[in-house]
Amino acid sequence: MKKYAFALLPLLSLAALSCEPRVFTMNIDMRHPSTSGMDFSGKTMSVVWLDDLSGRDEAFSPALAESFSQTLESDYFAGRNAIEIYRMEKDFGGAYASRDTLVNLVLDTGDDVVFLFDAPRYGQPTCSSRTPVAGSSRDSSNVMSITVPYELSLYVYDSMGADTVRVFNGSSDFQERVFCSPDESDEDVLWRAWKEYKNGGVKAGVRSARNFLSQWKPEQYTLVYYETPEAWNTGAQAAYEYRWKDAVNAWMLLLDTKNLEKRSCAEYNIATACYLMGDYELALKWLDRSDADKPISLSPGLRKRINSRIR
Repeated sequence: MKKYAFALLPLLSLAALSCEPRVFTMNIDMRHPSTSGMDFSGKTMSVVWLDDLSGRDEAFSPALAESFSQTLESDYFAGRNAIEIYRMEKDFGGAYASRDTLVNLVLDTGDDVVFLFDAPRYGQPTCSSRTPVAGSSRDSSNVMSITVPYELSLYVYDSMGADTVRVFNGSSDFQERVFCSPDESDEDVLWRAWKEYKNGGVKAGVRSARNFLSQWKPEQYTLVYYETPEAWNTGAQAAYEYRWKDAVNAWMLLLDTKNLEKRSCAEYNIATACYLMGDYELALKWLDRSDADKPISLSPGLRKRINSRIR
């Protein structure tokens, strides 16, 4: 989540009285599922790439897997190195899009989500004419551009989501500039160039990851406070600073009261904090307690948001 505004508003027309509740509203960018429809927030992930042992894929697929992982890490893990990458030799008789294959990979990696890149299917490369490079040595006195079309298949299994394998297919091409000597044949240059196709893999990884990045949407969240005791202000300040656990600790101190309205407001705040921390089941339990003590007008809106995440 991302915070970008803060405002104080009266909850009731008599809110100016110190004994009445007041509210403050926080405008927050909230994380929503990716354009693929899959939600990976709070889940561990692994990336596996298949090596067909053809010798043509020593640069592209490792770079693809690494850039794909780094792009997801920048979104879900604040850039931390949190996604493991695995290489697996391809068995051409294997059923890599099958549920059993992906479930076994989940068990092997110990992660919640596995992304499995099949070996790329390359088309026929095309070569440009050679261009002399001024001042170069004879061994690398020419440069040529090589364009390689390819097709990719990605299999995704989320063990904490729908019990099914999602398949994503795509095609594109990449271009590399390769230095060569005048007496090298195009075939020799192409074979040597397979070891240099890292840039194409990096770009393909970034493009592939975009389908799985979070969508961020601005939403408003309202919390309640009273003038006294001080724990109300302590909780409000902690919430404003995104210290949700500290806010909850402050609001917990306010539950030992016979005033049902104040207790309900504290429980509602705790429910909101749990929701914003991603613990939707616990948020629902605290909101149920709030409604049982004394329902407040903000409760239905929060309940709707919680239910939308649980379902």
